[in-house]
Amino acid sequence: MSRPPNALTDLAQQNSKRLEDPRNEQIDYAQRLFLVVDNVVEMRQSMSFTLSAIGANKVEFATRVGDALAKIQKQDIDIILCDYDLEHPADGLHLLEEIKLRNLAKQSCVFMIVTGERRAQNVIGAVEQAPDDYLLKPFTGDALIRRLDRAIRKKREFECVDNFILRHEYLRAIDECNKHIRDKNQYALDFLKLKGRMCLQIGDFDTARQTYKQVLQIKPLAWAKMGLGKSEFHLKHFALAEQLFNEVLDENGQVMEAYDWLAKTLSAQGEFDRAQHTLQTAVRISPTIVQRQKQLGTLAHRNKDFGVAETAMRQTIQLARYSFWRDPGDYADLSRVQLDKGDVKAAQQTVSEVRKDFPKDANAVMVSYVMESMVSQKTGDKAAAQMALEMAQKQYHLLGGDVPERYVLDLAEACYRVGDESEAEQLVRNVLKNRNEDQDVLDRVNNLYSAIGRTETGNALIEQTNADLISINNRAVNMAKQGDLEGAVQLFIQAVTDMPANIQVTLNTINALLAYVNTQGWHASYIQLAKEYLERVRKQDPANGKFQKLVQTYQQTLLRYSAKRSR
Repeated sequence: MSRPPNALTDLAQQNSKRLEDPRNEQIDYAQRLFLVVDNVVEMRQSMSFTLSAIGANKVEFATRVGDALAKIQKQDIDIILCDYDLEHPADGLHLLEEIKLRNLAKQSCVFMIVTGERRAQNVIGAVEQAPDDYLLKPFTGDALIRRLDRAIRKKREFECVDNFILRHEYLRAIDECNKHIRDKNQYALDFLKLKGRMCLQIGDFDTARQTYKQVLQIKPLAWAKMGLGKSEFHLKHFALAEQLFNEVLDENGQVMEAYDWLAKTLSAQGEFDRAQHTLQTAVRISPTIVQRQKQLGTLAHRNKDFGVAETAMRQTIQLARYSFWRDPGDYADLSRVQLDKGDVKAAQQTVSEVRKDFPKDANAVMVSYVMESMVSQKTGDKAAAQMALEMAQKQYHLLGGDVPERYVLDLAEACYRVGDESEAEQLVRNVLKNRNEDQDVLDRVNNLYSAIGRTETGNALIEQTNADLISINNRAVNMAKQGDLEGAVQLFIQAVTDMPANIQVTLNTINALLAYVNTQGWHASYIQLAKEYLERVRKQDPANGKFQKLVQTYQQTLLRYSAKRSR
């Protein structure tokens, strides 16, 4: 790569020093609530003494991820000091990932890894969702307070950005990052890192790629190479993405997300055996990640490696038992593997387990009946299969059809198995109409039709659904071009009514509503409808790039007409 401009090189040098400004006021730790997460009682006691020595007297303790999450959700934690190796069920970085995915902690909360494991340095330095800092055991109170002071003051630098992120205003957050990067802020690399991650979130993969390349010109950081690999993956440059993930692993075999992304990249290229082997390697190193075990189970099932698939899916259920990843659909996947393996007794046991583990979950009730129908079909008891299917269908309708896509597709397969083809096809059509460019949904549809030996039927349904969506959009665009803006808007509104969960259709409708108002004049009901649809998308996919732009257009539209109407 070419050498970066001198200004960027200077930023890297400044970034490596990051000395605290002595002019900053002293931080009062007596006013801050700490959470110490460590599974060793002696270490919790030692940390208690250390914190007391720096004036901290409000300290909570947790021994595992589940305990920590419960306390974080109930209390306004200011600082989390978490051991790297929590043994079971996950390590400190997994806790951090769950906090960020679920947006559980306030934006100003400091998360610091405290560890006696020196290999943690390599892992922490490579991951994108890194903690605010880390500290190696043993350490003194002076060392702890220096690191905490630095982390807290750094957090203050990012307060404006964090507030935008909290409100899901990612474009404004990216603009703020750009200002700090241009101003040669001492945390410029951190702003570049944050910018890259947000660009990936909103689907601006070209800008993400440019951002990570800019970082790599400054310094060969593993997290930047990971980010560049993700950008290339989303841009469908799979060979280049594969090369980048392999380079990260060659440099540091402990960067676990590199294995996950390498497996995704290999799968995207149709190299399913290599993808499975990659995940098996990752699981041997770090076996406690739910999504990794789930992906391994899915790949192994696809490769007809039923032993590996069953083990991975059992691990998925066990690891997710006390986390927000807990999902009755995992039991359905396990039972399907067991049936394909020919172990009907084990599949029957799995049906019992899902009912025991989810006694009050309405979705799980439906899933369990679907599983029971599939088991009965396998044993040749058609009457029992039909009865269980009818119970599943009844539960589906009681839920108003508001059921996760994977459960609906399982229900559709059960319908096909008992010969109810019209109901099965309608269920699949509904899923396809409301899918949101989700490859996993297409994979599951393809797997469904492959399992029943009707691959061509599945391909035809997918193509027809895509054609119908394109047709609606084209008809609306043509109406608008011919001057019938009202007709175009009404066509889109009807499409949203028919496909309420389809984000792209909803976004197209918002765009049409705002275009109408900005060209034809103020229309209160259309503005209200645009607001309602924006809120719907915010709940489904707040990081969607088109959504982000439409939020800005909506705000500009309100500003434009508020100025006119106030005259």
